[in-house]
Amino acid sequence: MTQTPADIGLTPDAEARLEGYLHQVRAALVGVPDVSPDEIEADIREHVENELRTAVRPVALFVLESVLNRLGPPTQWLPAGRTSSPLAEVPSLGRYLRARLRGIGNALWRGPEDWRLPYLSFGVFAFGVLAFPLFPLFLIVSYLLARAGVAVAKEKGIELGVARKWLLYPPTLIVSLVLFLTLVVAVPIGMTRVGFLVVDDADTQERWELAGRPRMQSSSHFGRARELRAKFPRVETTLDKLLADFPGSESTREVTAGVFVGVGVVAFWWAILGFIAGMMPRAIRATFYPLCQRFEGRFAHRAGLVCLLVIAIWCGLAYRIITDAGLL
Repeated sequence: MTQTPADIGLTPDAEARLEGYLHQVRAALVGVPDVSPDEIEADIREHVENELRTAVRPVALFVLESVLNRLGPPTQWLPAGRTSSPLAEVPSLGRYLRARLRGIGNALWRGPEDWRLPYLSFGVFAFGVLAFPLFPLFLIVSYLLARAGVAVAKEKGIELGVARKWLLYPPTLIVSLVLFLTLVVAVPIGMTRVGFLVVDDADTQERWELAGRPRMQSSSHFGRARELRAKFPRVETTLDKLLADFPGSESTREVTAGVFVGVGVVAFWWAILGFIAGMMPRAIRATFYPLCQRFEGRFAHRAGLVCLLVIAIWCGLAYRIITDAGLL
């Protein structure tokens, strides 16, 4: 039975190289009726298989190349005195692409998992890019396949080369970056935003009541703080007293106070993340692969300590603001 490249156990690059060599042999034998190209090809495959019997699977391209160099050029299979066409050694682009696609197909369906999973992952990712509305779904599937490919390579003791990284890293980088930015940036910004809405709601309600109006419906006063401040300029709410300690005009004080609150929320959240990450460095490296491959717990502990220092300073300033406003 004729062996295929996948049966021999070659990498996709090596498979394409062997297919190209066999094609050159067949091209050299065109017009030679007394030689069977099928028999020559079978002999070459058998010879390559015997040479690579003890080689590590999957067989890399440079290993196959050494076997083909010892085997000789494709034209050596011509009978004595015969010469091949000058173009026999030059494969066309179409034949080269077909050989590459055949090698990829063999890697997908019959090749080892450490190559099959990277190709599947990249294929699903590329299809998701083309079917853009469904990209998030395909990205998740591609990410899971990529992580499985990384796990298989690690289990077999295979170091990820440049080729595998190009196939595995696009979905893992995107998902890891999104998770990282969500946890580190989006969550504290969202918490600050919610805090602003709550303060705005309370300030509007207080200002309306101090102006002698009946209690407002909870669904009608979000975002009306500035409007009511302009309508009732003599009414002083708790928020007005707190903002009095900040420099500048009214609008400047609001911005400065917002930045001040945001710094406190971010420092508090990052301190929590820092100490949690410091206790679980392996989980961080696994979750944010390959962004945090060199992450160590001591880095997170140091960041957490810096955030605690910022929180201490922030609490001191906040206490002064509250005291000046007469709330303590």
